Amino acid sequence: MSEIPDPVPLDRRRDRIVTLVKSCGFMAVEELARRFNVSVQTIRTDLRDLQEQGRVFRRHGLAGPAPDPDNSAYEKREVWNRSGKMAIAARVAELIPEGCTIAIGTGTTAELAAQHLSSHRNLTVLTNNLHVVLTLQNAPNVTLRLAGGTVRTRDLDIIGADSADFFGGLRADYGIVSVGGMTDDGDLLDFNMDEVRARRALVSCCDHAILMIDEKKVGRKALCRDGHASDFQTVLLNTAPGDALQRALVKARSQIVVVT
Repeated sequence: MSEIPDPVPLDRRRDRIVTLVKSCGFMAVEELARRFNVSVQTIRTDLRDLQEQGRVFRRHGLAGPAPDPDNSAYEKREVWNRSGKMAIAARVAELIPEGCTIAIGTGTTAELAAQHLSSHRNLTVLTNNLHVVLTLQNAPNVTLRLAGGTVRTRDLDIIGADSADFFGGLRADYGIVSVGGMTDDGDLLDFNMDEVRARRALVSCCDHAILMIDEKKVGRKALCRDGHASDFQTVLLNTAPGDALQRALVKARSQIVVVT
């Protein structure tokens, strides 16, 4: 994108900043100042006001697109980093022994994990994810138990109090979940508190909790912050964790599995 040689009016500049970070992703404040031929302080003021308006997101001297108020459509998420998700899902299945009870949460990676678990013998699967049920419906050695309540038709899942009550009354040997996003240092993010409640209840009901994080989730923004990757006994990623996350996981004695 070509540089803008002369300063433009404030409103036009701010509109262009929003357009630019949407198309390019996170950009340094200094780069924006150079492109728009204004001072770094002017850009910082622009970004502060734009963030207050919910139009951009600032982080560590960078500016990027504002987070969506809700997650993207399930069909779109299915194809995002599919090879990375498939690798993680296959490795999860290797960690789960036959003859156990496993709780499976929502999301596209969970559905892929269910595919790889379909050949396991004598599994009991507890889930609030209808995609998991449809994936395992013909598996001969799997018993399915599905949370009751209101279906979120966009994602074909059941979240919130209905899921919390379901998982709260059961016990599982293993639980596998993913999240909407994760900060670089391991804070877990979701798009609404109903998703948080469902995840929290699932993790609480299992003896060994497994977190699946593909690389597209790291640094991805979402509204609700709850929990940390180090709360899990095993964390699977398809990219090496950053230094801060690595230290937190080692301190918590979490098993780190990097799937290549």
